[in-house]
Amino acid sequence: MLKTGLTLLLMLPSAGIVGLAVVSDPPTQGTPLTDGCQMHRLASIDLKRTAGGAILVPVTINKTAAYMYIEIASHMSVISQQAVERLKMPVRKIGEAMEVSLGSHKVEDYASAREFALAGLAYPDQGFLVDPNSSSSSRYDSEEVIGVLGNGVLWTMDLELDLAHLKMNLYEPGRCTTHPVYWAADYEVVPLQRDPLGEYHFPMELDGRKLDATFSTGNSVTTLSTDVTKRVYGFGKESSGVDTVTDASGFTSSQYRAMKLTTSGLSVVDERVRLVDPPASRCQLIKRPDAIGYTGCLYHYPLKLGNSILEKLHIYIDTKGNQMYYTGNSGSNPAK
Repeated sequence: MLKTGLTLLLMLPSAGIVGLAVVSDPPTQGTPLTDGCQMHRLASIDLKRTAGGAILVPVTINKTAAYMYIEIASHMSVISQQAVERLKMPVRKIGEAMEVSLGSHKVEDYASAREFALAGLAYPDQGFLVDPNSSSSSRYDSEEVIGVLGNGVLWTMDLELDLAHLKMNLYEPGRCTTHPVYWAADYEVVPLQRDPLGEYHFPMELDGRKLDATFSTGNSVTTLSTDVTKRVYGFGKESSGVDTVTDASGFTSSQYRAMKLTTSGLSVVDERVRLVDPPASRCQLIKRPDAIGYTGCLYHYPLKLGNSILEKLHIYIDTKGNQMYYTGNSGSNPAK
């Protein structure tokens, strides 16, 4: 399982990390039609799933083919120190423009790729944070897996995600004013909120209480902060009903509790939710009209829905309309 561990402590004016997509070779395949609305598909991408359940997306960087973990819960893209050296990427200090940490280490550098492409989409001079942990860990599986692709690269387009069939499609935004669900007659729609970096979050009901939630394609399981379990549900890591997983050395590695997750059109009973430590002390839980979430800090959400939930859904994110359309997934309705 991939644990991206990216924490944005402070974000000031841009340091040139995010680039814009340019269609270098428009796809020739047919594009879907829904309610008289012609959708313009920019790219259709086959994904891969690792043994631990994380999702890999193929990329090309400086004319070298590779894979990156895809993490739609994080705005930033990260690259390993090994890849920076191997691909001879120029590196610059971040300086005081932004303060970012990965795990317990501060990110000092970012690297630029003269040529970066995702399917047929080119991102000239794309920037990546350089992972300070990568030279001393097994964070990346092989030379072919070079980093983590965040949603800053993706949110300039509409996104269709079908993890059950390992397919991701990217579309020109704003082409449909009705709905983009071409694969089913019935669907659900949820309004999305954006944080200051543009990351999406939304209310999700867990065991009868609505929590502020986001998606995390970097985790195979759904995670829940223990400050929420104690204050909202009345249990902690040591409570009955919590399953403890131990590693070969006898140390506790993860703790889980079976819970019921519900939203319009979806109800998952006994979903195995992994308990995680809460964010920094400056994050305070509050009850808002729509959901329980954090205040006093940015980019933290009590509930992160992992791939075990995502693979049950077929999703279309309308980035201009700030809406998510979805259906339950079916073996007969893959993203084309």
